[in-house]
Amino acid sequence: MSFAERYSQPLPATQVGGWTIKRYQVTIGHEPIVTSTVTAADDFLPKLLPSSLTHPSLAHEQAASPRYAFAVLHQGADALWLNVYTWVYQAILHVRAASSPLENVAFGELTEPLIGCVWELPALVHERSAWVRHVMTPDRPDLDAYLADVLPAGPVGGP
Repeated sequence: MSFAERYSQPLPATQVGGWTIKRYQVTIGHEPIVTSTVTAADDFLPKLLPSSLTHPSLAHEQAASPRYAFAVLHQGADALWLNVYTWVYQAILHVRAASSPLENVAFGELTEPLIGCVWELPALVHERSAWVRHVMTPDRPDLDAYLADVLPAGPVGGP
């Protein structure tokens, strides 16, 4: 198996169903994903957000948890992948993912418990640190600073 880094780029955050979602895209080259594919992914986002969280011992934590998430849209060699990582219970990530063929884009939710590939996980690592830095560490969460703190555009996935 040969390995090559891919290219990550932050996109503007979006509002979906009461959630604020930071967005990233990952591509094999430097060309951005075409607008129609990004729109199809954005249209599918609501299906990947948690509709209700019912862990009885953590209900109070969820009530206090800001409704923030981040999403990675990855145009791979053989498919499109959409991972949505939602902050729940203040400090836990909820993940759901979808995929689509490259041609005739139509996303469908994955049933396998996949969390991301080597090119998608750098966003997860960055977002974990940004969440701790801006939301969990200060006396009062600074959600604007969290939104502004994005993984810079550039190569991802290297060792």
